[in-house]
Amino acid sequence: MFGSDLEIDLLKKINNGKSKTIEFRETLSLDVRRTKDNSYKPIKEKYIELAVLKTLVGFLNSDGGELFIGINDNSEISGIANELNLLYKSSTDMMLLHLKNLIKSNIGSSLSNLCDFKIQKINNEEIIYVRCSKSDKEVYIKGKDFYVRTGPSTDKLEGKDLVEYTKTR
Repeated sequence: MFGSDLEIDLLKKINNGKSKTIEFRETLSLDVRRTKDNSYKPIKEKYIELAVLKTLVGFLNSDGGELFIGINDNSEISGIANELNLLYKSSTDMMLLHLKNLIKSNIGSSLSNLCDFKIQKINNEEIIYVRCSKSDKEVYIKGKDFYVRTGPSTDKLEGKDLVEYTKTR
């Protein structure tokens, strides 16, 4: 049985790897490499969420892009089931609401219409697929941190680099 056209299209993008407009994050909030009290249970970390937000802001300030949450750096589909179970009582609605609230509180609700996100099934694993359009105006995290996409990475711009970038934007 073949997957949907969207699933096939997304799988091709995943297999092609990271680029200026494609990024992967293994989780939305969960640090799967660090555990609390040696319990071997991954823990929720704000810096993981910040990495997601930096990517979204980088897309908004550049040419737009697509973020796949539930895909590791090796383009392997790990899915979000573990995080759903540990943090969101297996509720995809709760997890998507958390993402929406992260965007709203850190980037601003006026820009939320530029980021479309949903749960997508790929190879029988659920992931979060986020598609961002390019913003017409500069976008910051908490009104101060500015990021752009350059190649397959997100870079923070400050000082002279930020001024020059916004002049030519």
